[in-house]
Amino acid sequence: MSEILLAEEFVYTVNNVDTTVHLMLTAAGISLRDGKGAHSYRLKYIHLTDVIGAKVHYGAKDSVYLLIHYFPLIKNRFNGKVQRCKKQVILCANQHETTGGNVKQCIKWKKAISRLINGYEEKPDGTQKTKKRTFLAFVNPKGGKGIAKKMWLNTVKPMLDVAEITSEVVYTEYSGHARDYVQDCKDIYKYSAIMTVSGDGIIFEVYNGLMKRDDFTEAIKIPLAIIPGGSGNGLCAAILHQSGVPLTLMDAVYVAIRGSSTPLDMVRVEQGKEVMWSFQAICWGFFSSIDIESEDNRWMGEARFTVEAVKKLVSFPVKSGKVWFAPLTEELDDGSQPTMSSPKSLPRNKQISKDPIVEPKSSESLTDVGANSTASEEENGVGEVLDPSFDFTSLNDVDTDTDEDSQDIDSKIPDRNRIVSETAHLQDSEKCRCKKCVPAPTPDPELLQKITDSIEQIGLNSEIPESWKLIDGNFSTVMAFTLTHLSLGFKCAENMKLDCGFVYLMHSQGRSKKDFLQLLVQNCTPESNETRTIHFEKVRAFRLEPELSESGAYVTIDGELVPYEALHACIHKGIARVLCLPSAV
Repeated sequence: MSEILLAEEFVYTVNNVDTTVHLMLTAAGISLRDGKGAHSYRLKYIHLTDVIGAKVHYGAKDSVYLLIHYFPLIKNRFNGKVQRCKKQVILCANQHETTGGNVKQCIKWKKAISRLINGYEEKPDGTQKTKKRTFLAFVNPKGGKGIAKKMWLNTVKPMLDVAEITSEVVYTEYSGHARDYVQDCKDIYKYSAIMTVSGDGIIFEVYNGLMKRDDFTEAIKIPLAIIPGGSGNGLCAAILHQSGVPLTLMDAVYVAIRGSSTPLDMVRVEQGKEVMWSFQAICWGFFSSIDIESEDNRWMGEARFTVEAVKKLVSFPVKSGKVWFAPLTEELDDGSQPTMSSPKSLPRNKQISKDPIVEPKSSESLTDVGANSTASEEENGVGEVLDPSFDFTSLNDVDTDTDEDSQDIDSKIPDRNRIVSETAHLQDSEKCRCKKCVPAPTPDPELLQKITDSIEQIGLNSEIPESWKLIDGNFSTVMAFTLTHLSLGFKCAENMKLDCGFVYLMHSQGRSKKDFLQLLVQNCTPESNETRTIHFEKVRAFRLEPELSESGAYVTIDGELVPYEALHACIHKGIARVLCLPSAV
């Protein structure tokens, strides 16, 4: 049994009846028990992994309340789907004769919960305080169905506020806005994470902007928090898949809040004089045509890909070209880092299921207790049974920034640092790492060596080694991908991790509509049996040379249209970062 860190009495409203409960906090969770000793029984148990924050509020007649916000995974009693639901417990502190004593009691609990979730840091005077986080958020108001701004205001921002995460929002105004912003941002290291409320296009801009900086070896380590707000949300789906949670909006925000910095593979793509960085997929043929020719139907959201795919299955065009690839050698299949293929000089860039996103109704508020949830009661408790007539408008925030009377719990609270970014900005100026306070960080020599050097020293203009394999002729599609998903509804692999260290090269020289229909409908993956005409290869580098004389063909990188010409790509294992829960894959 976990050590009890705190144990005190509060008043909890059950079925419109005020009940004095014994509240206990451990490193694993929060327990509400009715009564004491052998005759007590548990009213509710909240796993600490579901908690995103706690707040202290004033109520009417100088009453003081502790609000615990948590988001458990609950099975919907109507459709059987498991999804994360917002819940909160409201506890009244009245064990002290004075209001000040009740305030101190609530603040003590709030700080204890926050420090278990976020960890704490040492102040210059030797005391401790809860670590603070700041997110830089890019919101694309025109992405997908145009609901990203609504998502941010109604769901994402309120949840970040509850989790005490400060956010600075940038609404993108033009193509390349996010790339330019992160490239030129002088105090980028004050942010513990960069959040994108968009599709994969803004993510592509952010990563390429970070890699264009002079200090790219450090900047690329700032983790991204991904919220699905566009048509294609492949990276978000892959993160949620690896985290082992449903593919919903609420889960995406939860993972952004409670996730830890996790390595992500990047693919360096050389085309002409440009160098770009891909995190998801490089497409030519069938899939690139679907992506580009459905642009006018962005208002349909992800459904635009399905509609365009049906049209392409009717015409089924093929394109001529050549593909060389370096197979993943057997000694690298055990998970060790593959050899990187890149030119000696590094020019940086010049420029799960099919469940839909479940978004709360705009009328819902994070302070609505027991709001419109069809979820079943929790297995370990009685569900939300708080008084629905409670007057929440009478509650006022209490300033809990003071460290007064908090030192008595510091020695009991274990450090929980896994959430905090490797590049976390410290609020004390003596420790701050932003460029306003200290010079730019020293480049990571190991990462720099990993990117700039390789054994084979192969670039776009280098000769192809004899060990590489060649496929030429007519292709219906070529797609190189590093994630499990291309979108929330299209899974292209089952067991790939975010830092697997290889690229899956899918290619087809046939025109079997049956095979492609199986690929689209049944999610034919490399782990399943290959079809007659669709094949998968594990590679560490490849070169694509399309026939330039053909018209009506496209090459895309992470859904972004690039020139229709030869390109060279190689994998770089785990050089970027995203916020993700511990792997469930």
